[in-house]
Amino acid sequence: MNDQAVLLDEALISKLKQIVGNDHVLTEHKDREFYSTDLSCRDREVAAMVVQPGTEGELSSSVEAATKAGLAVIARGGGMSYTSAYTPERPDTMLLDMRRLDKVLEVNTEDMYVVVECGCTWMTLYETLKDKGVRTPYWGPLSGKYATIGGALSQNSLFHGSGVHGTVADSVIGVRVVLPNGDVLQTGSAAQKHSNGFWRHFGPDITGIFTADTGAFGVKSVATLRLIETPPSTAYMAFKFDTLAQCLEAQVRIARLNIASECYMFDPYYNAGFERQGITFTEGLSIVGKVVRKRGLKGMATAAKMAVTGKKILKDVPYSLHMTFDALTDVVANEHQEFAAEICLEEGGVEMDNTLPQIFRAEPFGGVRTLLLGPDGELWFPVHGFFPLSRAVEAGAATEAWLETKRPLLEEYDIKTSYLTCFAGPEFVIEPSFYWRDKLGDFRLSLIEEEFAEKWKDIPEDVEKRKIVLQLREELRDLFDSLGSCHLQIGKYYEYSSLMNNDSLWKVLNGVKDVLDPDRKINPGSLGLR
Repeated sequence: MNDQAVLLDEALISKLKQIVGNDHVLTEHKDREFYSTDLSCRDREVAAMVVQPGTEGELSSSVEAATKAGLAVIARGGGMSYTSAYTPERPDTMLLDMRRLDKVLEVNTEDMYVVVECGCTWMTLYETLKDKGVRTPYWGPLSGKYATIGGALSQNSLFHGSGVHGTVADSVIGVRVVLPNGDVLQTGSAAQKHSNGFWRHFGPDITGIFTADTGAFGVKSVATLRLIETPPSTAYMAFKFDTLAQCLEAQVRIARLNIASECYMFDPYYNAGFERQGITFTEGLSIVGKVVRKRGLKGMATAAKMAVTGKKILKDVPYSLHMTFDALTDVVANEHQEFAAEICLEEGGVEMDNTLPQIFRAEPFGGVRTLLLGPDGELWFPVHGFFPLSRAVEAGAATEAWLETKRPLLEEYDIKTSYLTCFAGPEFVIEPSFYWRDKLGDFRLSLIEEEFAEKWKDIPEDVEKRKIVLQLREELRDLFDSLGSCHLQIGKYYEYSSLMNNDSLWKVLNGVKDVLDPDRKINPGSLGLR
């Protein structure tokens, strides 16, 4: 699609500048193009303007002014979406850059909740809470240096803490949402005029409407999240497996125990990439001493098994499983570690150096270059499926079989693939990715270190390869759906209404949309609602 000129009412521009300030209404093409871009490589329109509110009042007034003028309104957080979650479907759109709404408003360590503006990044929230000895149960994605609270709630993201505490939707207990007419809706117990935000389920769960909605029902301005005391003890462990099936069997069994804060698998492509970055997978017996010390004879038996298997030199790592165990004491952390070790050994695993999970914890919100690009600057393009644990091994086998059928095409066009797996409580996620050489564009270049941006800024566009990858991604998405997958970050990409087996549910969602957004001005197309 092309950028289409939209005749804007000068009175509207003037009013918006009065609301947020002259510097925070962007109408230049380069700015509108930048903010209208996500990581999806899909066609989209270019917004008519970008507005950057700094308070909830400014947000409310801006939304009201824009919708009254007939514009659609879409909120944008850190821009990490690859499902067209915030890209415009129509040129007469006002994009809201939410990142000035970045304050932590209240930290209540008596009632154990935190109130934070939705443009705040997960890194900022984590750093604010760290010295107070508390954190949220789910505490952010790997991209948390950029990803915002509101964006994660809209996408329902997972990673840090998800193994035990689930997705971000499981940690939120209330939200404030700006509706198209500028009204502000408060959910949860904070809506009780004499109470505070301590509880989510005061009456029907209205908060849930605004999680995983990819911004379809309103603009989230403030969120209240549960707090927990930061676990003082953490143990780490990693295992190598020769086959994907072995690794997934172990991962699923560990998931059912609800003991690992994070437990994620990398395939041969990822592992080779880590080796290239200087993270070596060497022989490692990281838990033997602790196991013996904490669990007596049983621990000695486990340690002996690991001492034997650990003698193997790990020249190549086909599949690696990385685990983090948080607890209130070293004893509990190490016991959980041992339970997982026994499972990994029973499934044919060999313990290896636990450097990687320690690195992820030491710098939980590092740069995103290695997340968004391949080792030589290739574009990274993921697709995922969200499955019950009982279908994890089947989904992994189906992915490998499908990739094998596409091997000739992938080799012809030099398209690389990888996949990782993890779990959020009792739910399993598989995320295959494609890599290919193509133009990075200004948005991706803005997210990586200057030296790499300079090195890769002139990679030429490859429309043909991109078209092939987009088609392959759709095929894999459809395969996952046929296996019963659900999805996080539905946006405007994953099928939603067509997968429903109950028309009544779709009618209810449309009814909610009609009540909250009767003129369909908020993020048209999100969830398939227009």
